[in-house]
Amino acid sequence: MRIVFVNLHGNEFLVKTLNKYIFKQSVAIKHKYFLDYLLSRDDVEVCSYINKRGLSLSYTTRNAFLQSFRFLEHRIVMSKNGIPSKKVKVLKKESDIRHDDIVVVYEFFRPQFDFSSRPGAFVALSQLHFLVGQARVMEKLDPDLIYNESDLQKHFVGFNDYFSWFHKQYLVIPFVYGERFKVVKPFSERQNKAVSVGTITYPEYIRKYYGTNCLQPARKQVYDHAEELKPWVDCFNSDYLENIKQMAVKKSDSVIKKTIARLHSKFFTGHQKKYYSFDMVEKFNDYKMCVVGEEITGLPGIGFVEGMASGCAYIGQTVGYYEDYGMKEGVHYIGYDGTLDDLKAKISYYQQPEHQQELEAIAKAGCEFVRSNFNGPAAAESLLNNLQEAQRRWLAAH
Repeated sequence: MRIVFVNLHGNEFLVKTLNKYIFKQSVAIKHKYFLDYLLSRDDVEVCSYINKRGLSLSYTTRNAFLQSFRFLEHRIVMSKNGIPSKKVKVLKKESDIRHDDIVVVYEFFRPQFDFSSRPGAFVALSQLHFLVGQARVMEKLDPDLIYNESDLQKHFVGFNDYFSWFHKQYLVIPFVYGERFKVVKPFSERQNKAVSVGTITYPEYIRKYYGTNCLQPARKQVYDHAEELKPWVDCFNSDYLENIKQMAVKKSDSVIKKTIARLHSKFFTGHQKKYYSFDMVEKFNDYKMCVVGEEITGLPGIGFVEGMASGCAYIGQTVGYYEDYGMKEGVHYIGYDGTLDDLKAKISYYQQPEHQQELEAIAKAGCEFVRSNFNGPAAAESLLNNLQEAQRRWLAAH
């Protein structure tokens, strides 16, 4: 069988892209585990359809001369990622996509939707870092399945405003922890309190649904009350905007000046240097509990899996996010109602000597659960099996 990615070399969720090498940016290749698994399977052929906007260094341009370098870029990126050229078949025309292929596209990268017509194959779309502005081009592509680390149909109150046209399968997949996250320090030697981590960001589109543009209000309230929470929580959350020095621009400024300002903000301001300066594995191993505030739109932070894989008892909101993964409150994680008072109360309870055995049992059960179910090979196998099953139903109907 064939799995066809679109512009694989420019997908920073699957490979380390060329711009990451050039600008020496930090990388979080969140779905690398899936590509690695597919490449390890003898019965799967991985393909990359490189469309006319495949030059990832300049996705916005349709200049034929610049885009002529997209195939060279593909070869360079595959080589730098240690992927032999023979392991990925390059498709240069839309007609090279076969009816029995599974085509995988990522909503985050708009150029991946640049088809002259909808492929005549089963199309699966990842909503990782979903963007509501892509809804119209998504509708035109008409995916047969959407998958994400959270069921946005259920948890994001604005889903139907953008995706009301989608009535097919929505698949929830787990976050996958990196191999470096492991239990290093015995539970009894850790600090008897919680560590809070995670970035705070401010997308404007959510304001009309939630009355705020803060995407992670649970992180924000810990961040804003860090001193008050000291007996229970050590806060290492990072506000994305705290160290960004924006270049001043006006509406009347030229496109060139506005572009320079955006590039300056993205590549030269050095935001979140403090947050990325400490070892997250060591940090989790210093504490018995961890808190990673969820996104208000319905998405937990990947840090919850990393903390659990490192042996922390995880504290999360009881709103159904974790049950979607098969977790159980009081068994695999500690639930709270999202308020500071309840957070303090739950941590205080488990800080008591008579509840230490119960706390350690939750940490152990949670760690075993994520290490069994949220590791790369297990998650990738499950995703591939679900895609194959959905494709079989699609082929039977087409």
